[in-house]
Amino acid sequence: MSGIIKKFTNSKNLSTFAIVISVFICYTGMYAVRKSFLAGKYTGLVFGYGVDAKTILVLSQVLGYMVSKFLGIKIISEMPKSKRAIVLTGLIFFALLMLALFAIVPAEWKILALFLNGLPLGMVFGIVFSYIEGRKNTELLAAALSATFIFSTSFVKTVGLLLMRDFNIDEYSMPFYTGLLFFPFFLLSVWVLNKSKGPDESDIKARSERVPMHSKDRKDFIKANGVGYFGLVGIYILLTVVRDFRDNFMVEFWSEQGYSSSPNIVTLTEIPVAIIVLAIAAAGVLIRNNNRAFNTGMLLTAVGAVIIIVFTLLFNQGLISPVTWMVTTGVGIYLPYILFHCLVFERLVALLSFKGNVGFLFYMADALGYLSSVIVLLLKEVVGFKQTWGHFFIWLNLESAALLLLLSLFAMWYFNKRIDEKKEKQVIAYP
Repeated sequence: MSGIIKKFTNSKNLSTFAIVISVFICYTGMYAVRKSFLAGKYTGLVFGYGVDAKTILVLSQVLGYMVSKFLGIKIISEMPKSKRAIVLTGLIFFALLMLALFAIVPAEWKILALFLNGLPLGMVFGIVFSYIEGRKNTELLAAALSATFIFSTSFVKTVGLLLMRDFNIDEYSMPFYTGLLFFPFFLLSVWVLNKSKGPDESDIKARSERVPMHSKDRKDFIKANGVGYFGLVGIYILLTVVRDFRDNFMVEFWSEQGYSSSPNIVTLTEIPVAIIVLAIAAAGVLIRNNNRAFNTGMLLTAVGAVIIIVFTLLFNQGLISPVTWMVTTGVGIYLPYILFHCLVFERLVALLSFKGNVGFLFYMADALGYLSSVIVLLLKEVVGFKQTWGHFFIWLNLESAALLLLLSLFAMWYFNKRIDEKKEKQVIAYP
């Protein structure tokens, strides 16, 4: 086995395939310890004050995940390559232990267990992405990583549902057993990633060298590009909020639509979304020009917003089925979300040629994105949820998509203006 893996990680022809498979398995392992608990409904759990128990559990984990994102702004952007594997393994192992506690502690302590479960997991993406950024084929590799956002999050919930239905595992123990099933594959994938080769000279020439980004570097970037960057962050916040609600309460939505006896619907409706979105995202590797690639990402974000608006209006009028609606709006939501991971931030680093890495751009956006998700979850409980999940998703999609459309056009205008100014300065400096 060791010889086979060595061949995969050292051969030029096979190394890309090895990394593609490894990043997919690695992040699926993370989702197994983060998202599997969402397969439960926890209707027998009561915390008082008239609040929904599952919402409180989701909120506690998201709070931990959000804190992790804020910590990651510094930790991930400054992390040396030599520490990645050991930190990555330690984060997942700790999160798995917290799921074991979740299964056995009294009701009131389950909230803390899920907070601690989420606390390390927000930094996993940045470490995994650091293995693949700054390459000429980063979009292809990142597409494999991003596939987990669409497919694996539903897949691990399906596994959880099947464990409860076919193996009589209770909903409190189910998250731990689901995570444990995936853990050996996670460890193997981390080992392969750690043995894989980094970007070569041609990669660095095409995408710029990626180096740790310290406090001064981060401040300099914000000072120079803050207005446009926070426009991109605004887009990412909206995508995160919509994606999180879709992800966290999809089981409830399908039950409401009459699919409670079909656990596979959670995964099956996401497969066409994954195929369409990932094919488009991976094709970004064909666009060599960084400016053109960035603009393509922004235009496709605007297209995604239009898709969400059109098909949500059709569903609201009863002209399409809930399955068609979830697939089409899934494309509209995940297309820009995946492009931000595969193309937008990656090409922005190369386009602006600043000293740093993608980790900082992601973690600032992710931290604020999850903060917004927490705020919306809290508002849902404070205001009171007196509508169906279908009506709630209709409102959320329409409002968010309108803002997405405006912000994507603004960000494209801003950064094209910045690039034109940069080119003019270069002409003046070297007439």
